[in-house]
Amino acid sequence: MNNKLNNMLNEFLENSDIENEEDIQKYLDEFIVKYNNDDIEYENTPLDDAYDLLEKASNAKTKKEAISLAKKAYNTSSACFDAKLFLFDLEENTVKANKILDDSLAFEKKRLETDGFFDDDNIGHFYGIYETRPYIRGLYIKARTLSEAGKYKKAVEVCKEILRLNNKDNTGARYMLMALYALLEEEKSMLDLYKRYKEEHLEMLFPIFVLYYKKEDNTKAKKYLDKINKANKNFVKFYKGNIKLEDNIIPGCYFKGEASEVFMYMEDYAFLADTLNEIDDYIIENSKNK
Repeated sequence: MNNKLNNMLNEFLENSDIENEEDIQKYLDEFIVKYNNDDIEYENTPLDDAYDLLEKASNAKTKKEAISLAKKAYNTSSACFDAKLFLFDLEENTVKANKILDDSLAFEKKRLETDGFFDDDNIGHFYGIYETRPYIRGLYIKARTLSEAGKYKKAVEVCKEILRLNNKDNTGARYMLMALYALLEEEKSMLDLYKRYKEEHLEMLFPIFVLYYKKEDNTKAKKYLDKINKANKNFVKFYKGNIKLEDNIIPGCYFKGEASEVFMYMEDYAFLADTLNEIDDYIIENSKNK
């Protein structure tokens, strides 16, 4: 949902006589009909205008024009944090890019605190609140940037903050945190996280397997390797060099249990996978006849 649509819906519901959940659904249905018929009176806010400019920036023909429009969007409304994330993404100099991100996150946090979004009632639900969702995305980008730069302890701190602010973890910070714990060999923290979000797929299981492989606890390493092979039959094929990424896979899109998931993991969590230079033979040998 875009900013304008979100505001239109909130304004419509605030002006409706809602007494129970059935009323909410009734007015939602009424809103959809009126919205589709262009029958809702609404006056743009500065933030709406900022997002309109940001959309133009994303469709700009040149990088220079895109940067100019994104800056104009943020100047139109400093609540348009997505404009700063857009500028970060366009900046090729890592020092300048990190400064954009760090300064913007600090400003956005202060703005959200001033507006009351860091109240206890909101902590844990940030991604479900339209106004705080971009901040969570920004923190995830920060965690990713830190991990790729080898600043693993700092990346752990940011991932833990994401999970504190957003319990459901819509961005998947828990998977990055699992990989970081495997890299740092922090067994207790990893197992606590696994119990909190117990999921039997590659992004959760591979770090646990790696941890026990590194600790030379072969019983547990083989246990989790078996779980991985059960969850994705393409895993061992990857290490044998027997699979390739399908031509019809959409970049950035993967499916659990398929080859695309394995390729995604090795790319997105290269900071862990690339440290395991001798793991190929171990995986192949211990996956025989499984």
